[in-house]
Amino acid sequence: MRLPSLYQFFRHQVQHGFGKHGLAEPETVDYVSDMLTRFAHTRSLYPINDREGRAVDRIADMLAQSHTSAEWEDRAPDRHRQASLSRHVGEYTLYMSGLFRDRLRTRGELGYYLANGQSAFWRCAKYEINWKRQNVFRRLYSDFTSIADALDHMARFQLRFSSANVTANTLIASLWRV
Repeated sequence: MRLPSLYQFFRHQVQHGFGKHGLAEPETVDYVSDMLTRFAHTRSLYPINDREGRAVDRIADMLAQSHTSAEWEDRAPDRHRQASLSRHVGEYTLYMSGLFRDRLRTRGELGYYLANGQSAFWRCAKYEINWKRQNVFRRLYSDFTSIADALDHMARFQLRFSSANVTANTLIASLWRV
C-alpha cells in the first residue's frame, strides 16, 4: 500500500472540508493545502527574524518588520520583502485562526488575527503582478473568515483534534493518526 504524500493528505482533507462550506474553488484549495504542508515543518511557521536573529512570532512584530528592515538600511521599503511578509502574515493568521481557534479565542485574539490576516491577503493581491495569483489572494481576502471557519470545522470534525490540547509541533503527529 502506498501512503499519500503530506500534500496529498492535506489536499484531500481541505477539498472535502471546504466543499462542505461552499469553498470548492480549486486554486484556493491548492493554496491552503500547500500552506498546511509547508507549515507542517515548524521552521516554516517562523521564517522572519529580528535584528538579533531571533524568530519573530507575534503579528505586530511581523508587520513591523516591513518598515524596520528598510529603516535599518536607510532606504525605501523593499516591495518584494513587503509582499513576502504580507503573505506570511496572511498564511500564519489563517493557520492559527483556523487550526488553533480555541487558543486565540481564550487569549482574546481571534478578531485581531482575522482582521490582520484578511488585510494581509488584500496587500498580497495589491503586490502581485500575476493575475491568476492575484485572484487567489483576492479570494483569500474576501473569504478569509469563511476559510478560517472551514479549517476550524475540519480540525474539529474531520481530523478530530482540539486546538486547546495541540501545539504546532504535535499537530502532524495528531493528523497522521486519522
